[in-house]
Order: sequence, then C-alpha cells, then structure tokens
Amino acid sequence: MSFKRLRLLIAYDPEQGLCERVIPRMKELLLNRAFDVDVVTFVEGADLSPYRGLILGSPVRGLGLRGDQPSEAFQKFVADSEGLDEKRVALFTVYNLRPGRILARMREQVEARGAQVVVAAAYNRFRSQEGEHVLPAECMVRIRGG
Repeated sequence: MSFKRLRLLIAYDPEQGLCERVIPRMKELLLNRAFDVDVVTFVEGADLSPYRGLILGSPVRGLGLRGDQPSEAFQKFVADSEGLDEKRVALFTVYNLRPGRILARMREQVEARGAQVVVAAAYNRFRSQEGEHVLPAECMVRIRGG
C-alpha cells in the first residue's frame, strides 16, 4: 500500500487579524506531518468534499471576559457547510488576555451539525508558540490515524 498525503482545510475568521498570527506555523507543522493544507477565510467559503478534516478558527473578541460566542462568520460557516457531518474537525481560537468559553461554544455548534471534534486549542496572541504542536499532532493521530 502506498502512502497518501491527506488534505486538510484551515478555515478561519479574519476579524482582528488574530487567527493569521498562528496559521502560517500551524500549516508548516501540518505539512511536516504529511498533510496537504489549504487555507481560506469563512467569508471565502469552500467545498468541503475533498478534505479529510477541517481546522476551524475564531478570534476571541476583546479580553475574553464577556461574549462567549464564536464570531458570526464562524457560526454562518458551520450552519451553511454541506457535508460537515462527515468530517473530523479541529478547533482553535486566538485570544489577547483570556480564552474565555468560545471553544466550548464552537464545539457545541460543530457537534450539533454531526461532525466529530477531535481537538480544541486556544492560542495566546503574544505567546502563540506555546503548545503550538498540540493541534497538528492531534490531527495526525485523530484524523490521519482515525
């Protein structure tokens, strides 16, 4: 049996530019784990059918003290995406001060659509390299291996 690179899609909300801070390194780590990775914003949207798994990101607005809902763009993408129920999904947020409860809300919304959440990670805007390996490693185990 020959080895096959699997395709992943990173889709994110570009609001505040927070997610863009972690995506280049995340993509690099995923490429090193034998994934082919495409990146789009929620606004651009995408056909999910070619992808084995998805990585969805939302910024944490403000200081993470109030407003525990993911961005409207995230919610619309999840609600409108055809075939989401067939995917394994990794979630991430990028925060300024506190991660808040947005990851839990993101998980609820994705699972309500029938998708399996395999990992959720919060990145600190100022120390995004801390734990940066966790999401790509879990994708390797739970998306590639599963």
